[in-house]
Amino acid sequence: MSFFRSPQYQVHCMQRAVGPSIIFGGAFTAIDVVLQGAKLTPTLAATNIGGIFVYNVIQCPMEAISGRQSAWHNVFAAATLGGAGVHTGKLGIPFVDATFFYRYPSVSPMMAGAAVYGLLGGVLATLGNKPF
Repeated sequence: MSFFRSPQYQVHCMQRAVGPSIIFGGAFTAIDVVLQGAKLTPTLAATNIGGIFVYNVIQCPMEAISGRQSAWHNVFAAATLGGAGVHTGKLGIPFVDATFFYRYPSVSPMMAGAAVYGLLGGVLATLGNKPF
């Protein structure tokens, strides 16, 4: 059995996601409140912290399947959550102007959201020195 497939590693994988989720979820909550004027609520903080936690935890079974850490896991996790978040109206699409969808009607907002968030996940993984 691969180290990544062991139950001990899977528990560790999920536990190690808690700290970064609280730190970065708190930072994104502060950015929302300070820069975008959002009202500070427990729901806002829980959504940001929980979203980052789920993003990290989704990668654990991918590591078990492939037997290693990979930046592709970040891409797939971010694309999945980004596409679902845009589809449900919980997330916007950064860097994409609304007129894009008039020019390219065959591209749905969910597809664009998955692409943008997947790309961002890949960039962050690359900055963290994860191999593809």
